[in-house]
Amino acid sequence: MSALSHSKQVSDAVEKSIRDSYEAGEIYKKETICKQFNANSGEYVDRLLAEKLSTVRRHLRRGLLVDLCCATGEHLFSLADASDQCIGIDFSWPFIDEAKNRAKALDFKHISFEEGDAKDIPLDSESVSTLYSFSALYVIPDVGKVLQEIARVLQNHGRCVLDLGNSHSLNSICVKSYTELPPSFHISVAEMLGLCKLHGLEVIEHRAFQILPLWAGKPRWLWPLLHPKWKTIMATRIAGRMLDEWLSSSWLLRSFAFRHLLVCVKRSKD
Repeated sequence: MSALSHSKQVSDAVEKSIRDSYEAGEIYKKETICKQFNANSGEYVDRLLAEKLSTVRRHLRRGLLVDLCCATGEHLFSLADASDQCIGIDFSWPFIDEAKNRAKALDFKHISFEEGDAKDIPLDSESVSTLYSFSALYVIPDVGKVLQEIARVLQNHGRCVLDLGNSHSLNSICVKSYTELPPSFHISVAEMLGLCKLHGLEVIEHRAFQILPLWAGKPRWLWPLLHPKWKTIMATRIAGRMLDEWLSSSWLLRSFAFRHLLVCVKRSKD
C-alpha cells in the first residue's frame, strides 16, 4: 500500500468516527450545536457571530445562498431575509432533520436542507452565488478538498466566507487538553492563503479574531491568558470593531490569532 493510500484510509477512518459521534449526539447535541443569534447581546460569542453574519451580508450576490456545514440551520435562519433561495448542507442527518423541522415551523419556504459531505458537495458546478461556512472547516481532515469543492460549485465571481483555524495559535494548544472534543485539523495562515490561491479563490477581505482562546480553562500553565474576564475585555467595541479584532488583525499578531475569516471571490482561469 502506498503512503498516499494509507493516509487516505486513516483520514476516512477519522471522518467516519467523527460522523458517528455527531450522529449519536456524543459530541454536540442538536439542541445546542448552533448558536442562536442575539443582536442585543454584549457577550463575546454573540458579537463574534454578529461580525460573521454581517460579513456574509456585505458580500451577498444575487442567487443561491449556501450554508456549508450548517448544523441545525440557525445561522441560515438569521440570513433568511437576505436571499430568496437558501440551502443548508451538513453531514449529520439528525442536524438536518432538526433544521427541516425548524424551517417548517418558521414557515421558511425558500430555505431547504440536504445531507451531504463538504468534500463532495451535492450541488451542480457553478450553481452557487454565495457560500459561507462557520466554525466547521477546522474539524475536517482535508480542508483543501473542501476548498476545491467550494470553487467548483461557485459561479464565476461568486463569493465565499470561510472561517478557518490557525495551527500557530494559543487556541490550538488549548484544544489538545480537551480530548473529549472532536479532532481538530488546524492549518497555518500561509497554508490557508496558499490553498485559496491554488483553487482559484482570491482573498478580498481578511479578518482575524481570537488572539486569546476566550473559551478554555486548560492547560493550567496558560491560566493568566485563559481567565474568563478576557472575554469581556476583548468584546469591548472601539471605533466599530471589537478590541479582539484590532489586536488579532494587527501585523504583529495576525499570524498567531486563531480564527481567520477569509472572504474570497472565484476568478475565472481563462
